[in-house]
Amino acid sequence: MQKTNSALPFQIDFSAMDRAQLEEFALQKSNRVIALEAENNYYKELLRKNRSEMYGSKSERYVFEGQINFLNEAEKEADPDVPEPKKSEVLPPPLKRKKSKGHKKDLVAHLLKETVEYKLTDDERVCPKCGDELKEMKSIVRTEIEVIPARYKAIEHRTKTYSCRTCDKKGTEGTIISAPSPKGMFINSLASPGFIADIMFKKYALAQPLYRQSQELARSGLKIERNTLANWVIKGAHTYLIPIRDHMKGILVGSSVIHADETPVEVLHEPGREAQTKSYMWMYRTGRYDKRQIIMFDYTPGRGAEYPKAFLDGFKGYIHSDAYSVYGVLAHESGAGPPGIIISSCWAHARRKFSDIIKGLTKNETAKGTVTEKALEYIGDLFKIEEEAKDMSPSERCNYRDKHAKPIVDKYFSWLKSIQSNCSGSLGKAVNYSLNQESDLRVYLLDGRLDISNNLGENAIRPFCVGRKNWLFCDTPNGAEASAVCYGLIETAKANGLDAFEYLKYIFTVFKDSDIASLDMNDFMPWSPSLPQTCRPAGQDIANDS
Repeated sequence: MQKTNSALPFQIDFSAMDRAQLEEFALQKSNRVIALEAENNYYKELLRKNRSEMYGSKSERYVFEGQINFLNEAEKEADPDVPEPKKSEVLPPPLKRKKSKGHKKDLVAHLLKETVEYKLTDDERVCPKCGDELKEMKSIVRTEIEVIPARYKAIEHRTKTYSCRTCDKKGTEGTIISAPSPKGMFINSLASPGFIADIMFKKYALAQPLYRQSQELARSGLKIERNTLANWVIKGAHTYLIPIRDHMKGILVGSSVIHADETPVEVLHEPGREAQTKSYMWMYRTGRYDKRQIIMFDYTPGRGAEYPKAFLDGFKGYIHSDAYSVYGVLAHESGAGPPGIIISSCWAHARRKFSDIIKGLTKNETAKGTVTEKALEYIGDLFKIEEEAKDMSPSERCNYRDKHAKPIVDKYFSWLKSIQSNCSGSLGKAVNYSLNQESDLRVYLLDGRLDISNNLGENAIRPFCVGRKNWLFCDTPNGAEASAVCYGLIETAKANGLDAFEYLKYIFTVFKDSDIASLDMNDFMPWSPSLPQTCRPAGQDIANDS
C-alpha cells in the first residue's frame, strides 16, 4: 500500500523502499532536521545579539561565578535566620571628617577675576543701639563661575603707506614704503586664524557640523553660509596644515609600534563613482608607550592592501590591528618578521567573540559553568596582568608577562584545541577565531612596548565615528582629505596634552606670515618645547622634549 501525506507538496512511496533505503532516507532527514535546528538557533542568537547591541549595554563586562551582581545581591545574600548585629559591633568609633580645603579656589585659579564689593553707606554704618560708627570687621567671600557667551568682533587692519614728497617734487622715481602688517589667512577673506581654528575645533573635536555652526553664527548676526565655512576649512587644511601632517607622518613611519584601524565614510561627489560607494578613513597612531604621541588619518577610495602599504611605506616594526587580512598581507610582503612588519592581534576582539555569546542569551539561559565563561576567565586574567604591569618599564613588563601571562596563554590555547571539535555555531566561531589568530595573539608577549589589545587604536578612531553620525558624509575627496588632516592634528594635540584650538590658532598665525618651506617643522610638533604656553591648558607647563 502506498503511504502518502496529502499535506506535503510531494509524495513518497515507502512501500517501494527496502530496509536499507528506509534507513538511509531517515538518516538524511534526521541530519537535515539537525542542520535546520542549528541554523534556526544561530539566527535566534544573532537576533538577540543585534537587539542587545541596539538597546542593551555596550560593556563587555561579565559577572563570573563568585562575584555578586548588585542587582540581585539582596535576593542572593538574604537570610532571615541571621540575628541583627549589636550597635557596638557595627558602628566604628566616631571620627571627625576632614574637610577638603582649597578645592574651589584651585578650580578657578586660572580664570579672570572680577571682584564685586558690597558695602554699607555712611548713613547705614551707624549702630542701631548706641549710635556710634560701625567699623569694618571682615569680608565674607563667595565665588561663582559666570559664563560669557562667544562674542565676535571685526578687526580692521589699516596699513599706513608713506611716500617721499621731495622726490615727488623733483620728478624722480618716488619712494613708497608701507608699515609692516600681518597678512590675511586668504586673499580678500574675512577669515582670521582664530576664526578658522574655532570652526575646525568645533567640527572635528566637538562633532558640531558646519550647518549648525552657520546657524549659531546667525544668532550673533553673522550670516555666513555653510559652503563658505567649508571652503575656509579646506583651504586652511591644504594651505597650512599639510606640511605639519607630512612631517608627523615621517616620524610615525619611523617608529617601532603602530596601531591601525579603518572605518567607512561616504563621499558624495567622487569622480567615476556612485554616491553610495564606500570609501574609507584609515587611522594610524603610535604605541601607548611612545613619548611622542601621533594620531593620523588617511582618506582612501577603497579598503585594499595597497592603501596602508602606500601610507606606511618604509615602516618596519609591529602593527596592532584586528584580524583584517590586509594587515597580514603587509606582514607577508615585508618578510613576516624582523626587520619587516609583525602583526600583533587584539585580545579584546578575541574576548568580544565570547562576550557577544552572553549578550545573545535569553533571560532563562546562563553562562555559568560553560565554555564561554571559562574562556572569558582566561582572557580576563590576561587583562588583569596588564593592569598590574602598566607602570613598569618595557623590559620589566616583558619579563612580567613571560612569568605570569605566558603560562595562561599556553593553557588557553591548549584548552581551546581540546574542545574545538565539540564547539559549533557562535561558540565554534569564537573558538576558531582565537585559534586562527594564535600566532598573532601571542606577539604581544615578545616586546614590553606592545599592548594586549588594539583598544588604543579604536579609541583614537572613535571621534571620527562620532562626528560621522552628525555630518553623515563628505561632499568631495578634497573635503575628506581636509577632514583627515584636521582630525589627525586635533587628536594628536589632545594626546600630547595641548589645547587643540590654541594650537591650531598658533600654527595659522605663524604660517600665514612666513615662508612655510623655510620653517623647521620640529618647532611646531605638539611635543615641542618651542610652542608658546598659550597652547597648553591653564596651569600646565610645556615639558622639555626628551
